[in-house]
Amino acid sequence: MSDFGSEMTNSLSPNPEVYETEEYDNLISSSGVRDDDTQPPKPKVKGNAYPFSIKVHTWSLGDTEKFALLMKRPLSSDTKGREFTFKKGKTGFLKKDCVFTEQRENPFSKKTTHKERREADLWTHTMEFVQDGWASYMTFKVTFETEEDCVAFCRLVKHRLTLNTQSIHFPQKKDRVYRYGWKSKWENPNPIYPIYIVSKGRGDTRYTARSLEKMGIPYYIVIEPQDYDEYECVVDPKWGEILVLPFSNHGDGPGRARNWCWDHSKKEGFKRHWVMDDNINGFVRLHKKTKRKVLDGGMFRVCEEFVDRFKNVPVAGLQYRFFCDDKAAYPPFVLNTRIYSCLLIENSCPHRWRGRYNEDTILSLDVLKNKSEELCVMQFNNLLQNKLVTQALGGGNTEEFYGREGTYNKSKMLEDAHPDVAKVVWRYGRYHHHVNYDPFKSNQPIHIDGYDPEDNRSETDLFDFEKVRIN
Repeated sequence: MSDFGSEMTNSLSPNPEVYETEEYDNLISSSGVRDDDTQPPKPKVKGNAYPFSIKVHTWSLGDTEKFALLMKRPLSSDTKGREFTFKKGKTGFLKKDCVFTEQRENPFSKKTTHKERREADLWTHTMEFVQDGWASYMTFKVTFETEEDCVAFCRLVKHRLTLNTQSIHFPQKKDRVYRYGWKSKWENPNPIYPIYIVSKGRGDTRYTARSLEKMGIPYYIVIEPQDYDEYECVVDPKWGEILVLPFSNHGDGPGRARNWCWDHSKKEGFKRHWVMDDNINGFVRLHKKTKRKVLDGGMFRVCEEFVDRFKNVPVAGLQYRFFCDDKAAYPPFVLNTRIYSCLLIENSCPHRWRGRYNEDTILSLDVLKNKSEELCVMQFNNLLQNKLVTQALGGGNTEEFYGREGTYNKSKMLEDAHPDVAKVVWRYGRYHHHVNYDPFKSNQPIHIDGYDPEDNRSETDLFDFEKVRIN
């Protein structure tokens, strides 16, 4: 097997080699997507949307007391004191009465179910991962009878709410800034599998590429011919190598380019490959209630070695940073969910990228529903990607079609591809998709033949990291 770090030429050519690839199934003809660049109007809410309720989580006694004072009412830990209707203006309570009363003997409770999961057991003979968490100190149910009341509440707590918001934290959490990051202690920390960044019209930003360069990780950046001059003058040849696609402006989404990367990796002799979106602003390690910056490729090596222990995990990837709360409890990884934006793919996987939209979720479901053998997908929580929110950047699919079409078509295509588990819904002020992953809970990873976790300690004992001050 080739070693990615040693095989990189780290030089750019004005006439890069190109590989032809198979035809791409964009699923347009087999899906009920709209072809007139429009989407259905916002669905009408049956009756009045109000009354509308949310849950408010607090994490300390002091914050809970501040919340009671801000709400201008007495609150308590008993059932009646945890629920109230918020109304704009005066509440009729004196300021001295707007306090929180604790009636529980032990208000703090730890979450331990994550330690009992299959994922935690499988991780035992790997690097250290500790992410124990507490339940929120208090959870209040707040009801609004009118939109005016809801808006007034938003201004008080400094949160943005929609009718799809289920819960918020008070006060709103802010990202912590750390002076130290994680760096591996072995000689060559770079991934053994090649990293491909599929990029279009974003030579000026290059978030993923710049993040990898800072970490000293080599990569391929895969672009369309018309963008070559834009990227050639800014990609650092020490780390990045430009690969030019044999097609452009096809309107099929990133899946076509990702399949091309897949073919390139196979022809180069690799077992797996990484493929990443171009808008990932760094990576962090979740460990001991902190999310510290990762300073080299060591964590990628950990993920690669772990996935290679199993013979039925063709797709793995990293969770989004903003989906993991540093105070909450998590297992080191979760099985059988969708894998987005940063994926580690086995080149022998029987399923390929397909679909103009939502190709990440379609691939994940194709793998999970594989009929010939029971396959798994794996999403890591110990290494997180700092992915920018959808459509936050120009270029890419934002300009290709999302900007003019909206989000209905992408949700509709997923529903048509997997109607038994996926549905189009209206959420977060736009059309979205909802997927039920419950049917795949029984899919379990199987160790490769002859693998014994105890015999692997000689490798996993090398997975040692140290905290290094960030310059």
